[in-house]
Amino acid sequence: MNTDELGACTEFDVVRIKDGNRIEEKHLIATEVPCTIEINGKEAATIMATPTYLKEFAVGYLFTAGVIHSADDVKEFYCDKTKWRLDIQTKHDVDLEMLGKRVYTSGCGKGVMYSSMIQLSSRHAIETDFTIGHPALSNCMKWLLTSSSLYRETHGVHSAALSLNGDIPDVLIDDIGRHNAVDKVIGYGLVRNVDFSHSLILSTGRISSEILHKAKRSGIPVVLSRGAPTHQTVLLARDMGVTVIGFARGGSFTIYTHSDRVV
Repeated sequence: MNTDELGACTEFDVVRIKDGNRIEEKHLIATEVPCTIEINGKEAATIMATPTYLKEFAVGYLFTAGVIHSADDVKEFYCDKTKWRLDIQTKHDVDLEMLGKRVYTSGCGKGVMYSSMIQLSSRHAIETDFTIGHPALSNCMKWLLTSSSLYRETHGVHSAALSLNGDIPDVLIDDIGRHNAVDKVIGYGLVRNVDFSHSLILSTGRISSEILHKAKRSGIPVVLSRGAPTHQTVLLARDMGVTVIGFARGGSFTIYTHSDRVV
């Protein structure tokens, strides 16, 4: 194992048993490091992640959590790879308590639930005239499911990407965590001043309510995934005006909310 420079994957010596035979091989394993995000010298969170696109990860995470309002809030970024510390300096003071504030609403059975003030404030419907056709959705997901060399090598990561106007994305981002992959993709768009209102998030993971909130916070009107949504995701997406599409594979998919956006 080479520990001099950690990348997205690391090589290990392993023993594989096949047909009763013992075979010594070298396998690539997805790298996992504890990334500590610090903002203005204060620790915000420590998250296990793949050590790629780390600036985008920090920016996307802090934005979707409501701590910063745009990439312009970031004055400086530094990554200490000896301690895996992601240090962000902002132009203005920020409220890190936003990360810990929780809101509980009634109806915890079939009702809609919010876990933070940022999520509660984002419940109004998204405003965009964006529509997308069936072929574009199928082509985007086919591209996502066939373009990750890291997944083919390790089978230990989730993939995500941002499609603008239904076009094939420029960049695919992998991470051991599906939330991290989405944060990195959103951060990638933020630092490049992308117009999210005519875009869609592509993901290989389950569409949980946290993933939905990240998309809504960014103004992304469509979430497309190989996986399934949760019931809270469907309930929330109805109110938020977000189109949720799951089980996308082989040219077919299931539209759970706002199907009129798919033309």
